[in-house]
Amino acid sequence: MEFHPDKCEVISITRKKNPVKYPYTLHGHLLKHVMKYLDVKISHDLRWNDHIDYVTAKANSTLGFVCRNININNPWVKERAYKTLVRPILEYTSTVRDPHTTTAVKKIESVQRRAARTTLNRYHRTSSVGAMITELN
Repeated sequence: MEFHPDKCEVISITRKKNPVKYPYTLHGHLLKHVMKYLDVKISHDLRWNDHIDYVTAKANSTLGFVCRNININNPWVKERAYKTLVRPILEYTSTVRDPHTTTAVKKIESVQRRAARTTLNRYHRTSSVGAMITELN
């Protein structure tokens, strides 16, 4: 079994304005400092704004992929694709970060509202997205 120190990283979590970053080495390799652990972005001030932006961008990207590649006019298939590919991205670490600010909630809701419109193919301005979300459960 071979050890790869290139795959090792150092994560330092602090609220200090000027944190001290020590140069850690392992088997002669300098380890890099990261602010991401298990696909959770951790900002320097320990707020969730960066992570919410990252998650919504990733979910919007995946939703765009689903929209481009599922050309079937069947809401059931589109709903299953959303619940399988997009929704887990939004729900990952939701128990930890629990979006408590209104801007974070609006960003996450915007992805779900866009998914509801795409699933039911109702893009008209007068269509109620709340009714669509209720219809889709």
